[in-house]
Amino acid sequence: MKYLALAFATTATTALTAIGAHAQSAEVVHWWTSAAESAGVGVIAHAYDGLGGEWIDQAVAGSDAAKAAAISRMVGGNPPEAAQFSLGADIDNLVDSAVLAPLDQVATADHWADIMPAAVMDAVTRDGHVYGVPIQLQGTNFLFASRDALEKVGAEMPQTWDAFFATGDKLRDAGIIPFAQAGDRDVWFMNTFQAVLASVVGTEGWNEFTGPNGPEFVRTEAFRPVAEIMAKLPSYADVGVSGRQWNITNQMILNGEAGFFIMGGWAIGEIGAAGFTPGEEVLCGVGPNQGPLVVAGDIWAMPAKGDGLTEAQVKLAEVTTSVEVQAAFTAAMGSLPVRSGVDTSGFNACAAAGAASIAEGNSVMALFINFSPEKLGALGSELKVLWVNSDATADDYVETIAGVLENY
Repeated sequence: MKYLALAFATTATTALTAIGAHAQSAEVVHWWTSAAESAGVGVIAHAYDGLGGEWIDQAVAGSDAAKAAAISRMVGGNPPEAAQFSLGADIDNLVDSAVLAPLDQVATADHWADIMPAAVMDAVTRDGHVYGVPIQLQGTNFLFASRDALEKVGAEMPQTWDAFFATGDKLRDAGIIPFAQAGDRDVWFMNTFQAVLASVVGTEGWNEFTGPNGPEFVRTEAFRPVAEIMAKLPSYADVGVSGRQWNITNQMILNGEAGFFIMGGWAIGEIGAAGFTPGEEVLCGVGPNQGPLVVAGDIWAMPAKGDGLTEAQVKLAEVTTSVEVQAAFTAAMGSLPVRSGVDTSGFNACAAAGAASIAEGNSVMALFINFSPEKLGALGSELKVLWVNSDATADDYVETIAGVLENY
């Protein structure tokens, strides 16, 4: 397991390169459809257009639907210039099927290995070749809280899980939902789980969980508090979890309907887009105990369209990873840059906390990167089943999670 240790410097190391004056159309499939996400992808689109390209936007709501649409076009012989995928194992099958173009020429020319964390380069490299353009990094385990809700019960941001649940009891007594959980996709239950996991077991335990002896680790006393917290959390949520989207769940914090919410950095952008200041009206921290930041990310996968990369693909790769675009894009999205040289001094308190965790080496690579899509799917599905089962115990969590790690 490698940890991110990227020092965010303030000196730009590369500049945008215009590849030609004539329009090079780039049809790009992605799933960024919320307000903040649309603003973020608009940064890349405008920069691409500004260098003589023509961005053709193909937004598809939902990551699973967007990936399926992109893959269908690739295997059908009508691939887009680029499609959004998650950093890590998401592209393994595409690489194995030889439908992606290697990006070695851009990665070498722009010195990606020197300006990007080794863990990020490892996540996009297969058999010595680069197969993804890193777009952004995201901390996935921020604990958000409504300042108004906490002030109503005389509470502060909890620094332990015991304090979290004690505050949750006060919120419930005051008629406020203690914990808001998104539930329209299985991945949100897994996201909550990995937030709890990181906060309890730390980097060493994370290595154990994601390593070859994961099933055995799950059955140890070191993992036991994770299972106990997961078994307890559903009783602090409301009955409207099933089918609720993450951005709708986020609104519950903004309007003071709920006290706490665990979500990735994309919620930071949405908070800002709604007119709030992350770290002020909405409080935040990396879990309740400032444990390791769980880092995920997104890439552009570029389908093979003949011999080598097209001019449009090269231009899009250069634009996306430029200092200027990384600065504006991450500011809009509430995410973290994939490269050095980006000034992060203007980050809000929430984004700054994530950047500090990475700079200090207090981070782990998310389960989305460590596990295959099949294992991720099975884990998310089982965690959802456990969540909706009001009788699920810590023992149920232990045996179910160990079983997934053993069978996938």
